[in-house]
Amino acid sequence: MELKPKNYIILFILFFAVLIGIQGYQLYNTYQLKQREMLAMVKKNLDNLDESNLIFDHNILSKDIARDYYIKLVKKEITEEGLKKLYQTYAQKTSKELTKYVDSIFQPLGMHVILKQEILGIYYKDAVKPLVNGPITVYTTSGTFHNPTELSTSKWVTEKTETNKIEDRIESKEILYVFSVPRKTSFEVVNLGWILFKELTSLLLSTLLILAAFIWLFYRTITNLRKQDKQITVLHDVVDNISHELKTPVATLKIAAKTLRKSPDDNIITVIERQVSRLEQTLDPLSEHQSATSLSPITADELQAIFSDFQLCNPTVKLIVELGSNLQICLNPTDATTLFYNLMNNAVKYGATALGIRFEEQKNYLSIQFRDNGQGMAESELPYIFEKFYRIQKDNIHDTKGLGLGLFLVKNIIKKYGGEIKVISKLQQGTTFTVLLPR
Repeated sequence: MELKPKNYIILFILFFAVLIGIQGYQLYNTYQLKQREMLAMVKKNLDNLDESNLIFDHNILSKDIARDYYIKLVKKEITEEGLKKLYQTYAQKTSKELTKYVDSIFQPLGMHVILKQEILGIYYKDAVKPLVNGPITVYTTSGTFHNPTELSTSKWVTEKTETNKIEDRIESKEILYVFSVPRKTSFEVVNLGWILFKELTSLLLSTLLILAAFIWLFYRTITNLRKQDKQITVLHDVVDNISHELKTPVATLKIAAKTLRKSPDDNIITVIERQVSRLEQTLDPLSEHQSATSLSPITADELQAIFSDFQLCNPTVKLIVELGSNLQICLNPTDATTLFYNLMNNAVKYGATALGIRFEEQKNYLSIQFRDNGQGMAESELPYIFEKFYRIQKDNIHDTKGLGLGLFLVKNIIKKYGGEIKVISKLQQGTTFTVLLPR
């Protein structure tokens, strides 16, 4: 089963969408792989940096000091907000130095990395509820976090025993303070997207190039198919036109041959020669090596010959031609023959017994009026009669023979000369065609 062109286009769109999906999936996977490699490399450098306690504990609340503050918090000597502000103060003091140190590691690699460590909560002994809710920033570099990546998590457990004297007594009591402090260290590569984009530029460009080549090949294929289809259509048009144009001269030759059998007549021989010449002109489009038809305007004698040949083939039709003096028609003989024969034969075909042709010179146009007394046409048919292969039907049956090309050829000839054709028709009252040709 052969698919229609529309279906081929739909299939191409589907396959192209699948190709885009595959290429997008590969790009995404490559992006994810590069991202993991980049983050792993940053983690490795930060792990080494995390081992340097001097950097992280310098000017930062140290573990022993922090534990003492936790004990003060238990004793209610300080508040939770006071402890958080203390951490915040120390984090701000060390931020500039820490930022400079981290930048010294990653800026040579073209990266902008920010780092922070947070306390998630401070738990006293085995309490489920934290003594202090987190997060509390221990240290941070300058910069705003949007999508942080976890570097490490740890839990710091510290304890201290203090001896407290009981009031009004000689005894003393030892109290064990145990604190559990979960911590999380996070980082973010601020310019990670730009770095990955540069890494994937070549792959992205090659993908776009493949897709563009695919589209270009499809476009060229469609263009060539349309060009070939147009050429085939033109060839069909030529064959249709020629087959239509051959009917009239062949019919005229038949009648001339019958007449010639009865009695020799020089006028009949002239008609035969004229129709043979018309046949040659009709077949000219099929030969690339033959000379083109002359573009000189038709003469009065050639025009009169058209009417004479028509009258010979249709002796029962009353033909009245009103020709003006010194009349000039811009049509060449071939086009004029096609135009007049088609309009006259069309009238006869649809029942005309009388046909009047009137030439009238107007200011800018030459008006040629064809008026017949045939069966006429319904007004609803008039917009379509000049379409190719259109034929008027009666009860879905074609009453007359033909291909529906006559008026189509007439319309094209008039259009070629920049003219116009109008039609007025009423059923059972006849039809009037008016051809306007620029002078």
